[in-house]
Amino acid sequence: MRVDVSMKNLERTNTLNEIIDKNIKKVEKRVKLFKKEVPVHLSLHLEKNPHKSQYFAWVNLYLPFKVLRAESTFSNVSRAIGECFSALIKQIDKFKHKLEKHLRKR
Repeated sequence: MRVDVSMKNLERTNTLNEIIDKNIKKVEKRVKLFKKEVPVHLSLHLEKNPHKSQYFAWVNLYLPFKVLRAESTFSNVSRAIGECFSALIKQIDKFKHKLEKHLRKR
């Protein structure tokens, strides 16, 4: 899985890297099904509002048949990342369930 992480008005720290890696591993575990066909691409963007203590996070996951997107806004960067990835994981699970149901019908 190819992963792109971009940040605006933020510095990359060890703690931030650990949070991102932990959440990426959760996604990788769920997309093993799609690795056989076409490479999967995950794009994460983090941004801090320069005038407030507010963080934006959004994730795009490019699967062979679909693009999943999740976003969140919080005053804590780790919470913004966590909420964003949890929303994405819910979407992945829902899509996998639909795909497995479709394949069972055949």
